[in-house]
Amino acid sequence: MTMLDTLDASNLVALHVLLEERHVTRAARRLGITQSSMSHRLTRLRATFQDPIFVRSPQGLLPTPRAQSIARPLAEALRALETVVAPSKPFDPATSPFALTIALPDVLAPLAPRLIAGLTAEAPLLDLRLAPVGPSLSDALGKDEPALALAPSGLVSGSVMTRALGEVRFGVVGRRGHPALGRALTTERWLAYGHVVTRFGNTQTNSIEAELARHHLRRRVGLEVPSFLAGLFVLPGSDLLMNAPLQLVEEAATRLDLITREAPIRLPRVRVSLCWHARFQRDPAHRWARERVFQLALPVFHTI
Repeated sequence: MTMLDTLDASNLVALHVLLEERHVTRAARRLGITQSSMSHRLTRLRATFQDPIFVRSPQGLLPTPRAQSIARPLAEALRALETVVAPSKPFDPATSPFALTIALPDVLAPLAPRLIAGLTAEAPLLDLRLAPVGPSLSDALGKDEPALALAPSGLVSGSVMTRALGEVRFGVVGRRGHPALGRALTTERWLAYGHVVTRFGNTQTNSIEAELARHHLRRRVGLEVPSFLAGLFVLPGSDLLMNAPLQLVEEAATRLDLITREAPIRLPRVRVSLCWHARFQRDPAHRWARERVFQLALPVFHTI
């Protein structure tokens, strides 16, 4: 057991005030306690330090060498403690600098321009970072990086909190003028062309391939790409098709002159949520950021 284990913080404050006032009655009045209570605290301090701390004189209390030696470091320590326990400054996104990392899977990458524009417009001092959704997302959220995630709800558990945004609904994307997309898309025409497939280097089964297998169908992979956006950029110059979330490709489709169609069979839908760790629930900057991210992302999931 150390000396700190036997000390009450209020007694250290009393010692600091006694060192400044050199008078029990004035020190008690300054702390708003009785003279008797202050005398009791001085008795406990003497026992703890095994030193008289003060001796009486006609001029008041005189500190012993031991008391003199701790006067300055005690005052500095109490000022530092006061800073620690003082209320935090109100958070204002317009003037408060802060950093934020948002994780989102590659398929949600088209949300990035919307999030960046919306957040930085209101928080000009924001240091924003977008990151991929890695393994053990729940653990990562608890360690600050990322602070927020837009991800399928099933990827998180434990102390991670979620707020549902909606579902990602997959359709078919191809170049304008594609021979399969000029009219209602049939399963035969859809599967007659090579498909762009995103591979992330893991062993997870592609949900669309699993759905095709359930219907005893199979698509031909015409191109594998490492990212969703890379696949979209390939489409204008080829007859390849790509299965993509309809809500999220609207802007990219306009810029790349692509068209979208409903898939001829019902493709799996993915529920997406805003995710964060419970330890940040009451943090003012985090609370503002997650509310803005939610409001910016929500309309995208409700456009269809």
